[in-house]
Amino acid sequence: MALVSHYPQHLLGLRFPLRLRVTVRQGFVTLHNEIATRKLGSGDSFVVPAFLRFACDVMPGRGKPAVFSLALEQDEAEGLHGGGKRWSRALAQHIFQSPQGQWTAARLAALWQVTPHKARSRLFAEGEALLSLVREQRLAHALHTAAQADPDEDRGLAEVAAGSGFASVPAFCDACSDVAGVRPSLFLGGPGPAR
Repeated sequence: MALVSHYPQHLLGLRFPLRLRVTVRQGFVTLHNEIATRKLGSGDSFVVPAFLRFACDVMPGRGKPAVFSLALEQDEAEGLHGGGKRWSRALAQHIFQSPQGQWTAARLAALWQVTPHKARSRLFAEGEALLSLVREQRLAHALHTAAQADPDEDRGLAEVAAGSGFASVPAFCDACSDVAGVRPSLFLGGPGPAR
């Protein structure tokens, strides 16, 4: 399935734990980070490397919504060492696979078989913080799930938020605006105006 946007959207700070194929079916999508920009039109596709932070500008065409899909791809040769963030990328994969889990320093310490202090230190050394990574990956999960959903499916914000591990709709809405700068309406089916 795909995401549909009747209005321009500017998603900031996206990062997925695996490679992400962005395919534009209609409209225009521009992917960019501080180094490169890639413009995609109808029928174009591009694979964003795993754990690369990027922004995504979505622009509908004349009188038609933008329609684009997001698909995660596993690259066995890539391993978990991409970008020099071995620990944080591995944790991002765990969070993305189980976003409803209680991701605490104690749980992370048990996963890595170290003390909670050592677990946090590993993330800090890679420029990451546990709570920020959890919030970011839960939002990435919500975006990916929304892209896989049936467009006729009637989803509410409460269902989307709970399915991706957010404690409440306000927490989900805050993450949408704080992390990605996107309106929560992108996660819902139907052509209604963004709120």
